[in-house]
Amino acid sequence: MKHKKHCDYIVCLSHLGFEYKDNKISDKILAKETEHIDLILGGHTHTFLDEPYKTKNRKNQEVIVNQVGWAGIKLGRINIYFDNKNRYDYVSDLTAISVKETIT
Repeated sequence: MKHKKHCDYIVCLSHLGFEYKDNKISDKILAKETEHIDLILGGHTHTFLDEPYKTKNRKNQEVIVNQVGWAGIKLGRINIYFDNKNRYDYVSDLTAISVKETIT
C-alpha cells in the first residue's frame, strides 16, 4: 500500500487488544509481524499506556502502538511531524478527563 498508493505514513485503527498472555493476535504482534504499518491506535483490552509502546516490524522499522484505556477517562493525542525527506517524528500526550457532573 505504501508504494502502490504512494502513502507516506500508514495508521491502523485496531480492536485486537494490546497484548495477551498466550499467542493470540494483538496490536503488539501485528506491529512486529507486518511491514508497512507505522502507527497502531488500538482498543479492546482497555489498556492505559502512559507513553506509546515502540517496537520494530519485520523490516526493522519502528512501529508505534498506543491505547488510552476506555470510556473517555483519558484522551490520547499523537502529533506526527514530517520533514521534506519523508522522515518523521512524533510527540504524544495523555490527558486525564475529570467528570464532575452526571449527564442525564
